Amino acid sequence: MKNEIDIEAVAKLAAINLSDKEKEKLGKDLNIILEHVDALSKMNLEDEEISIHPLRKELTLREDVSSEFLSHEEAMSNSPQTEDGQFVVPPSLD
Repeated sequence: MKNEIDIEAVAKLAAINLSDKEKEKLGKDLNIILEHVDALSKMNLEDEEISIHPLRKELTLREDVSSEFLSHEEAMSNSPQTEDGQFVVPPSLD
């Protein structure tokens, strides 16, 4: 698979300025990535069993059990500052 990539168009889309040396290196890197994607797309994986664990171990999950939780008053009791039953925090945007 040999695709020509317009590096100048890619740089323009990314809003970056590249030197000629950087354009050449980026072109080579992107072609390598495309070759790997092409190789992966040609793999026959129809008979493979899908596993979410890399070592094919069976994952055991704990049972979901509800338990006691804090009342609203208990949760608010450790807060340094509250107002109208809510936590008061410093603004994240000025």
